[in-house]
Amino acid sequence: MAPKGGNAKKESGRAKKAENEAKKQEAANADKEKKESQAWDSGSKSKQSAAEAKEEKRKAELARKAENARILAEEEAAAPPKVKPAPKAAAKKSSKASPATGIDNMLDLLDVVTAKADKASVGSQAAGIERHPERRFKAAFEAYQERELPNARKEHPGLRLQQYKDLLYKQFQKSPENPFNQTTISYDASKDDKIQALNAKKAQVEERLRERPREY
Repeated sequence: MAPKGGNAKKESGRAKKAENEAKKQEAANADKEKKESQAWDSGSKSKQSAAEAKEEKRKAELARKAENARILAEEEAAAPPKVKPAPKAAAKKSSKASPATGIDNMLDLLDVVTAKADKASVGSQAAGIERHPERRFKAAFEAYQERELPNARKEHPGLRLQQYKDLLYKQFQKSPENPFNQTTISYDASKDDKIQALNAKKAQVEERLRERPREY
């Protein structure tokens, strides 16, 4: 057996070594905790700094908008009030007995004034009343379209051709050149029917011209 003194020495060395290992481990753990604590503090401060920067930016933006609004209000207060120009008075045209407005009304008025009322003239006018307006509609519209297309291009530049045609078609619906806007009768109408239709058309035109406001 080995002497007891040698065992005691070995045991003492082991104990000292274990103590040193424990101290090293304790120091390592303390260092690790310190680094983790520093890292957490750094991250927390970084987040706080970012939040503060965002808040400062928001406040600066609000201040900028408020300043712009103040400047705009001062400029509007200093600017002279806008005065709307008075509408130009329509050019007055003298006429002895013409309550009509526009070219179409003038033409209707001319027909009423110059129409002869004797029996022969009325019969002649009645004979010329349209029986089949649908037959002349296409040709009448094509002639109207050909004549008015250049004017439409000037008044409404930049449209497509089909848009011009649609515009002219709508205008043609109200034009006196439209056969359907002229005095029409059924194909089997008698002479009396024709005269009645002619008189009704004349009365309608006279009534419309009386109701329209004058433009001189």
